[in-house]
Amino acid sequence: MSSAAPTILITGFEPFGGETINASWEAAQKLEGWRHGGAVATARLLPCAYETSVKKLISMIETLRPDALLMTGQAARRGVVCVERFARNLDDARAPDNDGVLRRALRISRAAPDWLEAAAPVRTITQAINEAGIPARASRNAGAFVCNHLYFGALQYLSGKKSAIPAVFVHLPVTPEQSPQGASERRLTSAEAADALRVAATVMLDRLEEGEAA
Repeated sequence: MSSAAPTILITGFEPFGGETINASWEAAQKLEGWRHGGAVATARLLPCAYETSVKKLISMIETLRPDALLMTGQAARRGVVCVERFARNLDDARAPDNDGVLRRALRISRAAPDWLEAAAPVRTITQAINEAGIPARASRNAGAFVCNHLYFGALQYLSGKKSAIPAVFVHLPVTPEQSPQGASERRLTSAEAADALRVAATVMLDRLEEGEAA
């Protein structure tokens, strides 16, 4: 870690599918400037587009040089917070992204394995969120749309750079104000979702501090 204050970069997505808000950004932006010990959080908005989101995230990593990375996305059909253990080397969605790109059954990278695993304590994060009173589970399926594409791109980039930055992706249910087709009846308010992200960030930052002390 650098001599400057440790930072955790937290990302959320812009609205998509005709919606006016995205649950991930509604929660993520609430952590801008949040502090834990000597660490500080920086929140950034990403486009809901395959290639553009990855390019922008990599630019943010190279510019901000965070010590940890917490990516978030919206999963309307899920009723609990899902901490993603894996990113899959596959794009396969029936709807186009916000750039109008439709990707069906396409491998993201020919050179990479079928799955990449998070370099972050997924089970510990999940347990901590549950202990905070917010329903959560560890997930092995990050989907096959932009969320998974971003996650895979981030893990592939960090691996290629031999970076020790812990990175994880968290899917959030939609807010009570949203009404996307097929959404779960179980919802989280933006404040509750932000609390879940603070818990996840705390676990990641504490783990970094423990490693530094060791």
